Amino acid sequence: MTQIINYLKELPIYFITSLGIMTAIALFAVILGKKISKMDVKAKPNRLETVVISGVGGFNGFVKAYVGKHWKYVTPFALTMALYVFISNISGLVALDSPTKYTSITVSMSLVSFFVVQSTGIVSQGWRHFLGIFKPLAPMAPLNVVSDVVPIVSMALRLFGNIASGALLITLIYRITGWASLIIAPPLHMVFDIGFGLIQTLVIVLLTIIFASMKCDEADFDI
Repeated sequence: MTQIINYLKELPIYFITSLGIMTAIALFAVILGKKISKMDVKAKPNRLETVVISGVGGFNGFVKAYVGKHWKYVTPFALTMALYVFISNISGLVALDSPTKYTSITVSMSLVSFFVVQSTGIVSQGWRHFLGIFKPLAPMAPLNVVSDVVPIVSMALRLFGNIASGALLITLIYRITGWASLIIAPPLHMVFDIGFGLIQTLVIVLLTIIFASMKCDEADFDI
């Protein structure tokens, strides 16, 4: 028991923040999901329920337009990724250590993206999906493998670089401007934390959906 406690004490702050964000998303989804599932069809949803229902419906339609009939498989991954990445990106606004400014987190997210893309190919085409590395010609196999792996690195570094650089610039502003940062920093937080955070969320989620759509069979779009 002592070893477990000592281990937990040595965990990085950003890792604890990450666990907290994931727990919050899971609890919110479970509680709100149960509440919505028990709603009367004739009952009028409150504002929060209306926003959630409209948002999820719009996201479902967006994913469906890209991946066809397998949207029900891709959407939960993509929506969860979007919520996690965005909340992590803006967590600095409440003085938390943003998880996405560490490569261990961004690489993990890109690996999840890689899993979603490849598993979508398997769901759509079965094991024929892996024969795609030999298209259009067998000698192209090494290049096709590289093209599947490179996005993992590029997405991880892109997300890390943008969030880490924004956090560094904000830190420098605080140290240089002193008390004046109370006036100068808020607009910069809007740009670096919220603005860049939203952009990077859109980038990693949109790339995941697009790459997943490229693994789908053409017949899957006839819906």
